[in-house]
Amino acid sequence: MRPFEQVAAFMVEQQGASSAFSIPAEVIFALNHLNRAERGDLKAYLFNQAKKMSLNETAHDALFWFENCYLLIEKYTYRFHQVFFSPGNDIPETILGMIQNAEQTIDLCIFTISHYELAAELGKAHRRGVKVRLLTDDQKQFDKGSRIKTLSQEGIAVKTDDSRYHMHHKFGLIDRRTAFTGSFNWTYTATKHNQENLLVTTNYDIVNQYQSEFERLWESMQPLWG
Repeated sequence: MRPFEQVAAFMVEQQGASSAFSIPAEVIFALNHLNRAERGDLKAYLFNQAKKMSLNETAHDALFWFENCYLLIEKYTYRFHQVFFSPGNDIPETILGMIQNAEQTIDLCIFTISHYELAAELGKAHRRGVKVRLLTDDQKQFDKGSRIKTLSQEGIAVKTDDSRYHMHHKFGLIDRRTAFTGSFNWTYTATKHNQENLLVTTNYDIVNQYQSEFERLWESMQPLWG
């Protein structure tokens, strides 16, 4: 059952409840996987159910049920917006956490990668079945300590710009629900010495814009063969 269907079915089952109801963990988990558009569709569906309910029961009962559904959706919707800075470990630890929690997809557009722990975590994600795609600069694969070829050899899909100019982006997307971007390159220098920043957000519009740009770039760039 898809997350939308799972949440909708649970909510409808609560019609007629005489008191406020709580959501079990598996429904909260499903709710957290709905994007903003799906949550809007869910609210519209539940509103229509409340209108139908009001024909057979009192309007008060229908309103009570819909209000409880709405409040629970808002309460358990996952939202995250935060900025991190370096030098220090906040940025790499945040990225590591996002990679470790990825369930389906990791799409990265990163200028250079020589940070061993971050690269190793991508390999682990790939091996547990997460679809990992990496866009990077063609010239940076030759840097000392670069992990680009290693990641490609591990089976991760890697593409480069194949241009005399640079693919200079530093952004990523996790499960098409979370975007992160900033000045941070995946290097030890950026972690330990540079003044860098990383913005992480689940804002639906921003995530969609970054995802669209990633897909555009992915279609236009050349595969790096391991």
